Amino acid sequence: MSRIDRTVSNAAVIPVVSESPAFASEPEARLATGIIGVNGVARPGFEAVYREHFEFRRRVYVEQTGQLDPADLSDDGLDRDDDDSRSVTFAVLENAPEGVRIVGVARTIIKGADGEDRPLPVEDFCPELFAEHPLAPGSVEVSRMISRHERVAMQELVQWHLFALMSSYFSSHDVGRTFAIIEPWLERHLAGVLAIDRIGEPRYIEHYLDYNLPVEFDLAGSAARITERNATILGQLAAADGELEYFGRIPRQQREAAASDAEAAADTELETAEPESVTEGG
Repeated sequence: MSRIDRTVSNAAVIPVVSESPAFASEPEARLATGIIGVNGVARPGFEAVYREHFEFRRRVYVEQTGQLDPADLSDDGLDRDDDDSRSVTFAVLENAPEGVRIVGVARTIIKGADGEDRPLPVEDFCPELFAEHPLAPGSVEVSRMISRHERVAMQELVQWHLFALMSSYFSSHDVGRTFAIIEPWLERHLAGVLAIDRIGEPRYIEHYLDYNLPVEFDLAGSAARITERNATILGQLAAADGELEYFGRIPRQQREAAASDAEAAADTELETAEPESVTEGG
């Protein structure tokens, strides 16, 4: 099991992107989900969020869970690697009093998306499974999936929204077989939410400093599980095509505080405004 450092709280690893306009159009929404980057490039307007999601990954995988060696970080000290150049990156954002918080991220590595026929990590880590039949271009590996929140129920909701977001993407795009490398304890949890199959036994993976096992997702079965919980969400997300979709409402106290701040800002603006010049007629 990963060497979780219990002194590193979830609050400590969640980045705050104070300058993000993610909730400008929906100031009372609690969560927003969408695609923040494609093939290593931030989507317009998400530059700050995209950069901070690499910091989020670093804090979780290096500082909190010990699943990555600091030596594996990129030159800028972030958890960024070559697979980001062939990935779609998803995020769940929270409208918090201190600013926009990144509370969930995941990426789907798509074989061949960078124009090269490089193996997916699952092929490198489990070569015996694909020795006779290498995966075709368009095959996918779900990677760097994180959900963090101070409240357990919110953390589970964030994770579910990530599942729904990725499932809608898979349903709307022509992707191939889809895999993940996960810790053994996570297998049972995922099987209770999605349709997955173990395709190999646990083995120690040096890169992750831990025992992991390969699984394959049943995309249609997983979509059906998500639809059982919410009949309309996959269609809603597919129609958004990666643009932000909003869910829930911020707490009443936060709405009242935001309204009070807006009123105070408006009063200040009026007080500091230059008086209009008046020309008297003769």
